[in-house]
Amino acid sequence: MLEPVNDRCIDAACGKELPLRVAYCPFCGTSQSAAMPEPVVAAAPAAPAVMPPPVPPQWRPMPPAAVTPAPAAEPVTAAAPVAPQPARPAPAKPAVARSVPPPRAPVRLRTWLLAVAALVGIWFVNKPADKPASVAEQVQAGTVLAQQCDLDGARSALAVLKSAKAPAAQVKRLQASITSAAVTCDKREKRAQAWEQVVLASGQAFDAGKPEQAATRLAAYVKRWGEDADTMALDGRIKVALASRELDTADACLARRDHRCMEKSLLAAERYQRPELAARTRVLRASLSQLLERALLDGETPP
Repeated sequence: MLEPVNDRCIDAACGKELPLRVAYCPFCGTSQSAAMPEPVVAAAPAAPAVMPPPVPPQWRPMPPAAVTPAPAAEPVTAAAPVAPQPARPAPAKPAVARSVPPPRAPVRLRTWLLAVAALVGIWFVNKPADKPASVAEQVQAGTVLAQQCDLDGARSALAVLKSAKAPAAQVKRLQASITSAAVTCDKREKRAQAWEQVVLASGQAFDAGKPEQAATRLAAYVKRWGEDADTMALDGRIKVALASRELDTADACLARRDHRCMEKSLLAAERYQRPELAARTRVLRASLSQLLERALLDGETPP
């Protein structure tokens, strides 16, 4: 009976094909006769041991640095050899990708200028308050407000002085200014209201052709509140209207050839002494002279 020959290495971790019958695997160095027991035959005498052929140098395995002891292999029979298990590769470690930050762009000059402008604006908004005004300056400011009839502002300044415990003399001075200004401002307000009524009434009188009513209303106003530039301007308008009405009457008298009526109207118009009507008055005077000459020629006795 022939001795069985292994076609593959008996080491399950190796399991490579053997080209010849060898005592050691040329790939992993595992002994091939360790797991092959000799069959025991009682009747036949033991056959002489046959020496294996020498292994060529190129097939001799290199001595491993550290050989891990292989697990005990199960006995393999020559009839049914066990197929070696393929070795599992070691799991590869995933490569860790390092994130590299992009290069930073240089700061532009425009960015610096904007930052400086923003800082300057913040400083102007939040700059420290000016030095607080002295008590005398606050009293002067409150007095000016009172003279301008801003009584609420003046009273606010007085309240600030009282809360700051200003000297009593300064507080009393501002209080007197506010009291005096209150009387003056009240009078000024009433005068303004009365003037508005005079202007309204005068406009209605002019529209109705009755300037004498406007003159009466203006005279009452001047008697109570006094004369100013506005009253003088309105008085001039009233006198122009009255003188124009007298000249209109003189024109009507000229049309009737009534020299006495015309003379009377011209004298009444000239008493107002309005330069706006001087040219018209001269024309009517010339017309009156011609009318008198014709009257003399006709034998009428002039007045």
